[in-house]
Amino acid sequence: MQIPIRNIYFLLSYAWKYYKPSDIRKIDEKDFTNDTEFFAEVFDLTLSKYVKKGLHRDYIEKAETIKTIRGKVDFNSTLKTLGFKSKQIDCIYDEYSSNNSVNQLIYSTIHTVLKSKISVELKKSIKKKIVFFNDVSRVKIDKILINSIRPVRGNSTLNFLINIAKYIHYNLGFDEKQGKYDLGDFVKNKMGMARVFENFALNFYKKKFPESEVRSELIKWDSDTEDITYPTMKTDITIRNKNKVTVIDTKYYDNMFQYHYLNSDKPKFRSGNIYQIYTYLNNLKEDKEIEGMLLYPNTTSTVRNERVVSGKRIMINNINLNQEWTKIEEEMLDIVK
Repeated sequence: MQIPIRNIYFLLSYAWKYYKPSDIRKIDEKDFTNDTEFFAEVFDLTLSKYVKKGLHRDYIEKAETIKTIRGKVDFNSTLKTLGFKSKQIDCIYDEYSSNNSVNQLIYSTIHTVLKSKISVELKKSIKKKIVFFNDVSRVKIDKILINSIRPVRGNSTLNFLINIAKYIHYNLGFDEKQGKYDLGDFVKNKMGMARVFENFALNFYKKKFPESEVRSELIKWDSDTEDITYPTMKTDITIRNKNKVTVIDTKYYDNMFQYHYLNSDKPKFRSGNIYQIYTYLNNLKEDKEIEGMLLYPNTTSTVRNERVVSGKRIMINNINLNQEWTKIEEEMLDIVK
């Protein structure tokens, strides 16, 4: 599936809750030959905004041997070294510092990106930001550290930068021929793109329908008893307003159809997907109109299918991601009226 690189930025902007029209215009003005150049540019653009506001500071735990009590006394450590140190106490205390895991991730990402296959101009721009990290330690980034970093409340710029940094560290590989790091094809990462597409659709409808309740939610089985061995039913998106409930399940496949080897000229919609959305609707109890939709990405054609099953409308639609973004937004709004 060939999605234009600039449209990937749109998807990420919604998926990672950082929709900035001014940044989108800057990205749209440039031509990118590969994913490495694209993500490095997005990283630098967001990094510029981040450092201008000042680095995020947080409380970090420090252990130090000092002459006065500060924070908590580490009695075990102090007693062990009492015969070797005079009038000194081992203390553990919290220090409000910029040398935290968030900035360590970003600082290490700067050095990683500088080793990748990007233009000289972009490297110069990124290098200028290093001075802001003088008080930040450069550490080895591993999955444990990455997974420990949580979103920072009220700071969308930093959270978007964290997500870009995480992606770079998860997907950067070393090109032995050129002796430089390079990012793999973002779109070919099916699991990653499936999450991006789902979060994009969810946050898009949250932004566009502020008067409605838009969220992912659990649907209980319509049964008098509970059975923990039954699978959990969790919607990707539920749009609820005064008169109607729309359940949307996003899917990410190269082809929304399945084929039988005996009837290869007669494509059919993926049966498992239809059974899933039908089960959701059949167990959802509301005193409102209920409808469901399977939503797929596409880059070549448009599919609009609709039928009523057991009194509930089921729609099977796709969105062409290989077109101008304004057209994509129009399609996204048109399928949910």
